[in-house]
Amino acid sequence: DFAKPGKQPINPFIYDDLESIAGNVTIRRLWPLTVPLTPPADVATSGRPVANLSLALNYAANAAAGVDQAPGGSDPNQTTGYHLGNLLLHLLAGALLFGVVRRTLRGPRLAEQWRAIGDPVAAAVAAIWLLHPLQTEAVLYLTQRTELLVSVFYLATLYGAIRAWDTPDPARRRRWFAVAVAACLAGMGSKEVMISAPMMVLLYERAFRFGSWRETLSLRGERRWFHLALWATTLWLLWFILMGARAETVGFGLGLPWYRYLYSQAWAVAHYLRLAVWPVGLTIDYGRDPMTGFAGVPGAVLLVAMGAATLVAWRKVPPLAFVGSWFFLLLAPSSSVVPIRTEMAAERRIYLALAAIVVLAVVGAVTLARRRAAYGSAARSRVAAFAAVGALCVALAAGTWARATTYRDPEALWREAAARVPTNARAHHNLAMALTSQDPPRLEEAEQSLRTAIRVDSGYLPAWPNLASVVGAQGNTDEEGALLEAVVARSPRYITALQQLGQLYIGLGEWNRAVIPLERVVAYAPSDEAYIALATTYKALNRPGDAVVLLQRALEVSPDREDAMAYLGSTLADVGRGREAVAPLEEAMRRGVNSAFIYGTLALAYAQAGRTADVVPMVQGAVDRAGGDPSILLLGGRAMLAARQPDEAERLLREALRLMPASPEVETRLGMVDAAKGRRGDARARFKRALALDPRFELARQELAELDNMQGR
Repeated sequence: DFAKPGKQPINPFIYDDLESIAGNVTIRRLWPLTVPLTPPADVATSGRPVANLSLALNYAANAAAGVDQAPGGSDPNQTTGYHLGNLLLHLLAGALLFGVVRRTLRGPRLAEQWRAIGDPVAAAVAAIWLLHPLQTEAVLYLTQRTELLVSVFYLATLYGAIRAWDTPDPARRRRWFAVAVAACLAGMGSKEVMISAPMMVLLYERAFRFGSWRETLSLRGERRWFHLALWATTLWLLWFILMGARAETVGFGLGLPWYRYLYSQAWAVAHYLRLAVWPVGLTIDYGRDPMTGFAGVPGAVLLVAMGAATLVAWRKVPPLAFVGSWFFLLLAPSSSVVPIRTEMAAERRIYLALAAIVVLAVVGAVTLARRRAAYGSAARSRVAAFAAVGALCVALAAGTWARATTYRDPEALWREAAARVPTNARAHHNLAMALTSQDPPRLEEAEQSLRTAIRVDSGYLPAWPNLASVVGAQGNTDEEGALLEAVVARSPRYITALQQLGQLYIGLGEWNRAVIPLERVVAYAPSDEAYIALATTYKALNRPGDAVVLLQRALEVSPDREDAMAYLGSTLADVGRGREAVAPLEEAMRRGVNSAFIYGTLALAYAQAGRTADVVPMVQGAVDRAGGDPSILLLGGRAMLAARQPDEAERLLREALRLMPASPEVETRLGMVDAAKGRRGDARARFKRALALDPRFELARQELAELDNMQGR
């Protein structure tokens, strides 16, 4: 489906945001907590319940502010709350980084000269880290809140441990230990990077608290329980991994050998280092293809050298070794031997690891400045240092602002990605989606981009159903169906294609063909949308009982769906269960749904429930809103007939027949009015006329049989 034209958010949802936020039904409720803490499969928050809960908090805040959050909506504030949340998390991470660096430099094992300048050095590190353009993906790509959250909790774990070590008061120390353990647990529910946090705390102790490994590993008293608690938090993360939360995208059995992925990461990490020094050439997507040839050799040589230097530094300069270990351990979960099949590189992966590079750069610059100060004016050196940091921050802020403007324009963002990596099918696909969301949609250009995506990588499945949508929007429904059938044949459990195929058949009125794909969707990926689509099909196939069950499930998943309330009420009323229909219809009306359809259906439900006094005002409300719609007049006529007011029913139905002369249902309902008034001959003629219009119209057949039985008696 194409985005609604109109005023779009300043920074719209991007790619994964559409499934992880806009289409994520589990963030639409905060209670019970099991709902937001159980994210759906195969989205960015799968196996990351804390991240999913944070999005649910944003959704609730948006709802309280009156923001329209309907998928594909055009409310300009739809993404504002999420962007504000990401920005606040980024600033919080910067504040925690400042605290960690400041307290580290003031620690007991560093020289007095470092303790004296702990505050300005920590401020420089935090400012550079916060303003660096390499951080833009994690902050502006809303789904990457997972990276922000895990970084906040990672730093909070270390900061809590440092505060505990620094305080002489036992009670306060235990509180800070508890803060660190709680942060570590929350981080385990945010992203897999957190797995190294307990080890990092231990390495910090070795680098800045103890003089040997023997002393570090001699865990006694509170330290023993603290470290045991930290390691115990990993069990939560390991549970998600064992349950296969990300098994579709991460692991060894996905067709990408570990050694090819590792070789690709040698290129990727070296590329991140280059961007850290010179952040030009940023892109949101590097594609899925692993590196080949000699592309990864320079990076492999560099990383081996850096790893060796880090190991040597543990014997010579432990603080420097800790910084190196920070870099490697933070990148290890995503940039080592465990293949992530969906992308070979991502700039967000270096988000927190970038702190190691910034610390080394600032500490190196300070050391150099000190040496120069020994041969000149110390005051002049300090001024020069402040000026250099200030100029660097201004330059970084300018680069970040320029990068942010690209994120405001999805077309520019994905054109850039496609130009950077021309074989990246996903970039061509997302460029097409950006083109279709414009007003008016640029369908021909989008079609060209989608065909390019399929040409460079026919295995990139999302391009197929979206190409089907584009060609269908241009009137080529035959090719639309053929494309969807082709991708379903290739991947029988591909939900997007199954759902789209079912909707195509519904649009064509081929209800029997719609059932199979829609039943697969409900079986493999149940959601409110899936339930409603299949319920529509069941109702058209005269299976109202099955439709009612599915609509009730849709409301269990998403209790605020007014359309499901209205559809459930109308389905119940259609089969004479008016008493049950009243509640969902009244709730829909209470929520502001005041269409002619709601009034007419509620009138019918009231009539069936015996509330005849309420029928007339509801029918009048329906007619007033009908705008000449014959289906509403038919609904009003049915309600009046059920309320035993045949004269008013006949008036409404005759007007409906004038507007819709070939309707077998209107003929049948008029025949029922004739029968109620004793005009059996006229009734028989109308029932036969209805069957002539549609020989399969069961209601006319039943009424005619009932009329024959009455005459026989």
